[in-house]
Amino acid sequence: VEKGKISIWIRLSIFRVAGEMEDKHLKKEISLFMATMLVCGNMIGSGVFMLPSTLAQVSGPGATIIAWIITTIGSILIAISFANLGTKYPSTGGAYQYTKEAFGDFAGFLSAWLYWNGSWIGNAAIIVAITSYASAVFPSLNNSLVSIIFSSAILWIFTSINILSVKVAGKLQAFVTVFKIGFFTLFIIVAFLNFDSQNIIPLFPEGNGLSTVPLAATSTLWAFIGLESATIAAGEMKEPEKNVRKSTIYGLLIAAIIYLAISIASMGAMSNEELANSAAPLTDILTNALGSGLGRILTISVVICILGTIIGWLLSTARVSYAAGVDGVFPKFLGKINSKTGTPVNSLIVGSILVNILLIMNFRKGMVDAFTFITILATLSYLPVYILSISAEMMLIFREEKEFNFKIFMKKSLMTLLAFIYVIWTIYGSGAETVMWGFILMLLGIPIYVYNHYKNKLN
Repeated sequence: VEKGKISIWIRLSIFRVAGEMEDKHLKKEISLFMATMLVCGNMIGSGVFMLPSTLAQVSGPGATIIAWIITTIGSILIAISFANLGTKYPSTGGAYQYTKEAFGDFAGFLSAWLYWNGSWIGNAAIIVAITSYASAVFPSLNNSLVSIIFSSAILWIFTSINILSVKVAGKLQAFVTVFKIGFFTLFIIVAFLNFDSQNIIPLFPEGNGLSTVPLAATSTLWAFIGLESATIAAGEMKEPEKNVRKSTIYGLLIAAIIYLAISIASMGAMSNEELANSAAPLTDILTNALGSGLGRILTISVVICILGTIIGWLLSTARVSYAAGVDGVFPKFLGKINSKTGTPVNSLIVGSILVNILLIMNFRKGMVDAFTFITILATLSYLPVYILSISAEMMLIFREEKEFNFKIFMKKSLMTLLAFIYVIWTIYGSGAETVMWGFILMLLGIPIYVYNHYKNKLN
């Protein structure tokens, strides 16, 4: 048994050292401010512009507020877990690295597989949102061919920026996130100045009362996807031992305050029925308050806000496949970096090629409904990743313990267990069919793992 413990310790130590060696080839150019904006910018994505409408369709004002509070508390618990892990294991890869460290290669692969697939599919949804909003300014984008060309151009422009310099990408992300916060501040002020308490009465209308809280909470969690972004880019961060934790917590709190303020302000500025039927609730509220003449400027502002999200998610998506490629659980060529720019060029290009394929499929007739379902599936794929990472923290907490019993287990892992229970509850709230497809997506990766495992073994 002791030999087994020693061999496991040596193996995990080699993994950690190998990760640290690879991270030395990545340029450490991400500051605390840039990392905080990365977390905040990745969380506050295209979804926030539709959330007031989405929530109005499934719940009442009271249930929505409760859902936001529960989701914020649950997300803080998840963020604390990621922050703890990021402080102890500050290497590129985030959830993948933690899961591999705790449970071995196969569990690490499942985490990387689910996160990577969820990320690049989600990137396609962000690009579609950009094109959709931009079509209000440029009507020619309603033509399928033109929209494909425009979407592809946006995708490859920002992929190129990520390839050329993580510092430039980080600065752009930070600038757009600051702009985004300014835009939301304007919206919150205008919406509260036009707040009508009659719009939120009754708080718990018939059919949209407390029973709708679980469904609303599942919807609101989508807005917090991305809270782990700082851990994924830890290998390129200055002083990651301190800044991973700080940026994760700071970014989440900024986003949570903005979300709650936007939601309450929206419900007061527009009736629940109007919100439920609005295709662009934030711009509709601002246009009603400030006049239709500002519609074009507001739409351009929304497009700029969403552009910041794609910068950060292209960066995060590539770092997961890069870390998995370095370890051989993904194809090895994904773990290569450009010697001049110090960025994972192969991972960036492969991810963007897949996004481009999905974009072309989306703009073909008959594919819209399928694409919508895939994006829901992509979001769900993050939840098992959170479960695996939270479980990894529990596993790693007790690695060096010389004494162990139930009391010690509960004392040291109480916060982690609460985060675990919260994610399980959210997965349950997603519905049986969506969970089934998420499970199938996970299983589809197994043949890829087996192939890479034996290929690496023989080579």
